[in-house]
Amino acid sequence: MEQLLGSLRQLEQELGSAPDPDWVVEWKAKLVGLLAKLKGWLKPAIEGKPPLVEWTDLEVAISETEGEVYKAPGARLIGPKGRFVEIVPKARHIFNAMGRVDLVSRRGRAMLARFAPDEWSFVWTSADGRWESAKLTEDSFAEVLSEMLG
Repeated sequence: MEQLLGSLRQLEQELGSAPDPDWVVEWKAKLVGLLAKLKGWLKPAIEGKPPLVEWTDLEVAISETEGEVYKAPGARLIGPKGRFVEIVPKARHIFNAMGRVDLVSRRGRAMLARFAPDEWSFVWTSADGRWESAKLTEDSFAEVLSEMLG
């Protein structure tokens, strides 16, 4: 166990002191912006009397395909009867997009992809196997969240 602890301490020193690459800094900023937008849309539910949704910030570990490991912001939304949805960033480097964030609940998973610097869309595969998408709007978010908390 001492050897493991020593190895972990050494790794923490090596990785902990290195600054994030520019693309990680940019990606985290986009995630902060996305979460602020979603939280803003939920403000009436979060601040209601009584609150209908509890918002908790999370920190998520991400391991990119290039081997880069970093922590990024996410969130957990707790609704009626303790039902929850986690907003989990998955990766900045994904095929045909500039990042992916999943909304995960007991009802399944909804994927958000960033196709332009400030453009997020829900993506899914249709019954015939084609990829479909719908822009993230307050209405599309409300629809997906309602289904996931239901």
